[in-house]
Amino acid sequence: MNEEGYIREQVGTGNPFRVPDNYFEQFAERVMQQLPERQKKSRLVALRPWLLAAACLVAVVVMSLTVLFNQQPAEGQMAANNETATYMDEAADYAMLDNTEIYACLADY
Repeated sequence: MNEEGYIREQVGTGNPFRVPDNYFEQFAERVMQQLPERQKKSRLVALRPWLLAAACLVAVVVMSLTVLFNQQPAEGQMAANNETATYMDEAADYAMLDNTEIYACLADY
């Protein structure tokens, strides 16, 4: 407390800072004049949210159509399974494997 009291005696308690007259009356106008002018937004920047939404919608539609048209009907799946079984039979015939040897190979796994 002694130091603080000493400083107040030496300097005083008055505010040494003064604001010029009418400083805050036109403060906002002066600041706005000093700012660089804003360029108008281009149409592309203004439409960006809509373009992004449209791109997402197109992506969802394309993916949905891809999944819808790439599904094989049950008959097609059976045909694919039959083709795989035929291929396996042909491979076994080519390798001259009988059922016992095939079972032995499968038992190893």
